[in-house]
Amino acid sequence: MSESKNGEKKVKINDDRGNVVEVSEKHGPLFNAIPKMHLCGAVILCLLNIAIPGMGTFISAFTVFCGCPTKIEKRMNAFLLNILAAFLQMVTFIIIVGWIWSILWGMNFVQLAIAKGEEQEAEFQNLGGPYYVRRQSSVDVPLA
Repeated sequence: MSESKNGEKKVKINDDRGNVVEVSEKHGPLFNAIPKMHLCGAVILCLLNIAIPGMGTFISAFTVFCGCPTKIEKRMNAFLLNILAAFLQMVTFIIIVGWIWSILWGMNFVQLAIAKGEEQEAEFQNLGGPYYVRRQSSVDVPLA
């Protein structure tokens, strides 16, 4: 341990093991029901959640049936959990808790949309980028 001029204590750790560490978060069923939407839709519903608490969450429930994936396998369960979250946000808006929850939910929409975009970009890169096919002519042309 060393001390700098400012009085801050710094700890230097040498670790040459090179282990891969994976961190995963465990979320509840309401969070797992949030649909992964396109970024534009996520931003619009986030702003709607800020303006009218729970309304963006209510509309996002219907995106489950439009093909937006969730961590919950059954779409009807994800839909019902989103409707429940929207209802609870609207009811608890009176004591400010629902409004804060609604804002955080809207931020989750955007974060999941960004993560979905990054996953798609990584998948695209793993495929080797765009695949070009050279057109082959049936006519033999002598090279000069």
